[in-house]
Amino acid sequence: MGTASTSKKIQRVQKAGVNRRAGQSRPLGFPALVIAILVAGTILVFVARSTRVETTDESPEVGDHWHEAFGLYVCDQYLPNQLDVKLDATGIHTRGDGLIEVHPFEKKYSGKNAVMAHFLTAIGLELGDGSFTLHDGTTHKAGDSCGSGDSATTDTVVKLFVWPPQASNVTKPEIVTQTIAGTRFEQDKRIYALALVPRDTTTIDLPPATSKLRNPADADKTPVKNDKTVPTAPKAETTTTTAPSASTTVAGETTTTVAGETTTTTTAG
Repeated sequence: MGTASTSKKIQRVQKAGVNRRAGQSRPLGFPALVIAILVAGTILVFVARSTRVETTDESPEVGDHWHEAFGLYVCDQYLPNQLDVKLDATGIHTRGDGLIEVHPFEKKYSGKNAVMAHFLTAIGLELGDGSFTLHDGTTHKAGDSCGSGDSATTDTVVKLFVWPPQASNVTKPEIVTQTIAGTRFEQDKRIYALALVPRDTTTIDLPPATSKLRNPADADKTPVKNDKTVPTAPKAETTTTTAPSASTTVAGETTTTVAGETTTTTTAG
């Protein structure tokens, strides 16, 4: 029985072999093509992702000229726009119009190093642990009172509100409470507000300068390192007053008076 069964199996295998043409092999080309496509696709995705990350890390680059809206907000209102208090050496500064100009002069101020700290230094603002001090010495700190009457509270904190480009007052901002000075400028026309507000505040109005992002006044100008954008006090005007000339008229005399000159008297006859 065993021998007969084995013979039948051998015959079936031989018949199957007869149906295959001489020299014909199994079709391996298609699986190899599929594998090649998968490998190539994976490599392309990896390269594209790496390029995107690298580009993001490098921006803004030397030669870029970005504008960001900025405001200082205390309790329920914005403070006046701040001015540069020193020469522009980094390429991250303001002209006092409520916009931050971001045009790194050197690689060390670009990409990951294009951070809020450079701008705060430019306007003479000192950022402390839960506080910020303006160039004029005014300090706003956590625990300061906001509001009045029943709405008054001292449960206040310092926050940085960040909106994307083209945001409106209904756009929910990102809120930064830690390492505010290290916040990167990652995109042109973003909006920032450094604020002292009640702890539970999750949104505030956009800074007044936001509308200027549509058409920045200096967008076509070439940034100049150490450009003196620090405002200077106007020269005091001087006024010179000349005392009026005194004249005495005597009957029979002719008097001629010229402003600022002595009086000449001519006696008739």
